[in-house]
This record gives sequence, C-alpha cells and structure tokens, in this order.
Amino acid sequence: MAEPIVFISRWRIREGKRAEFEAMYARGVELIGSSKPRTALFAAYLDEAGEELRIVHAVPDAAAMTDHFEGSEGSSASVAEMMELLGFEVYGAAPAAAVDQMRREAAAVPGAELTLLPRAIGGYLRAPA
Repeated sequence: MAEPIVFISRWRIREGKRAEFEAMYARGVELIGSSKPRTALFAAYLDEAGEELRIVHAVPDAAAMTDHFEGSEGSSASVAEMMELLGFEVYGAAPAAAVDQMRREAAAVPGAELTLLPRAIGGYLRAPA
C-alpha cells in the first residue's frame, strides 16, 4: 500500500517583503489547486512575528509527489529576494528526484538543512468526505 508523504519547507521572510510574498503565495495556491489535483494539502503558516514561514504539503504517495514537483525546479531561486530558505523536512518515502532537488536547493543556501524521516510506522491520509 502506498504511504502518504508530508514535506515542509521552512523560510524566513525578508524585511518588508511579507505583502509581496502573500500575493505571490495566493497565486501559487490557485495554480497548484488547479494543476496538481493529487496534492492533498498545500498550506502556509506564519509565526507570531510574521517573519518565519512554513509551507506544509501532503500527498497520498510518491507518484503524487513527483507530479507536485513537476515544473518546480528553481522555484526557490525565484523567491530568493522575498524569502531565505531555512530548510526542508520530509516525512515518508519521497521519490529520489524530489529529495535530490531539495538537497541541491538546501546546499545552495548556507545554513539551510534537509531533514529526512523516510520510514513511516503507521498512519493514513484521508481524502475529504
């Protein structure tokens, strides 16, 4: 049985760039919502100070993650003037190509980290009723 994968990207929003980021993210929500039907969750959360951001993604399986990543190569570079990459966390057996992409992106930013927790020990991702 395929297991769900969750990945979280961690960012610091550059000073004065929050409104610009929020506008860009709203466009991203619309694009991903319409073009990545197997992405079960794509949600962003800000800390209380509005400076650190987490984007949480959940997909039902590795094939859906591959679909989610299609066309995303270099997207971190395109937001570099608005945000600084802090790292990625991956929960579940992500496809090698997606892990390699996150590894390259994290390696390009001093201090950014990639944390992998590939071995699921149980759980599920339920489709909305």
